[in-house]
Amino acid sequence: MNGKVFFSILMGLNLGIIFMTIPPALDTMMTFYGVSYYQISLLISALIWSHALMQVPAGLMTDRLGIRFTLIACLACMIIGHVLPILFSNLLFAIIGRVIAGIGTGLSVAATMKLIALSVPENRVGTYQAFFGGFFSIGSIIAYVCIPRLLSLGWQSVYGMPLVSCLPLLIMVGVLGLGPHHSTISISLHLQTVVHMKEGWSLGFFHALSFGSILTLGNWVPALLAEVSAETSVLQFAWGGALVMLISGIGRLSGGVVLLRWTPLMVVNSSIIFLAFIFGGILFVQSSAFVLCMALLAAWFASINFGALFHIASRVTSSDYYATLFGFINFLANLGAVIFTIMFGVMKDLSGSFIGGFGVMALLAAMAYLWGRTSLRRAAATPFRRSGEVQALTID
Repeated sequence: MNGKVFFSILMGLNLGIIFMTIPPALDTMMTFYGVSYYQISLLISALIWSHALMQVPAGLMTDRLGIRFTLIACLACMIIGHVLPILFSNLLFAIIGRVIAGIGTGLSVAATMKLIALSVPENRVGTYQAFFGGFFSIGSIIAYVCIPRLLSLGWQSVYGMPLVSCLPLLIMVGVLGLGPHHSTISISLHLQTVVHMKEGWSLGFFHALSFGSILTLGNWVPALLAEVSAETSVLQFAWGGALVMLISGIGRLSGGVVLLRWTPLMVVNSSIIFLAFIFGGILFVQSSAFVLCMALLAAWFASINFGALFHIASRVTSSDYYATLFGFINFLANLGAVIFTIMFGVMKDLSGSFIGGFGVMALLAAMAYLWGRTSLRRAAATPFRRSGEVQALTID
């Protein structure tokens, strides 16, 4: 394992820690700030929104100014974002800090994935990108385990743990041997090229269904289990959401191993087909045991294709556009996660049940497979192209 891959794995752990430092300390932080659930939700979601909105700008910045510059900028934002709430102990500065940290996490994803794509053998790009995604989930679990124990040192540990985890990465950027890079391609051309790629939209749609399924299940599985069990308390099923995220992490890691034997296209297509059947099955059998099993299977199949999706994305265009394309795909995925989460909530309010949402997801998964199979098959058969080669496979 070379130093750049090791850095990428540590970055995955770091991102998982940053995303999940607040939930394990929810009661402590609500008491400290003296806030309601609504107000603390602003603190939690501040990072998610800024992270999502930075995906495309992060890709453009990485391709235009280089991986080294972007990594330094993202780590600086993460550090500032966690120092600020320690220095100024009120909710406003905590929210501002989380927004800044979210800008940093948003910048980091495209830069790290491009670093992987340029640092490993071409036939192993998806494998190592899957490991990066899998270690994000491991980082989340580390936060859930460590933060409650660190709270004995004070509420500052909620921000101190991710702050400490960022510092070694900042040092590593200086010794990775990443030279300065300044692309001569304009930002407008970067964006225009990527937006006009049919493959980019197809991959984004696939990733939106996959990532959207994971977050939707993670958020709503406790309430769904309570519904099908005819129980009034969601709290007793809270473990269901954590279990979904654990299976998701295992799925991403196992996806990297699966790519050692199966082609990325086979992994992507089979995962979407299985999601369509799983979601469709939930419509007809609504026992709690069956729904839980189907939710865990869906979490695994929605996660196993992470590396495969971005492996195919690496073939769609030259390395000059990698980060912009990765950022665009991630933006669509985050958008899908928000839309699907809201859709299930609206479905519950209107019909009294979550089940109808799975019908919509099953239909969308089938549509994604039929819509994207031709363009993705062509993309998967295209050789990798380094800087300066043909810009895009398909520009409609």
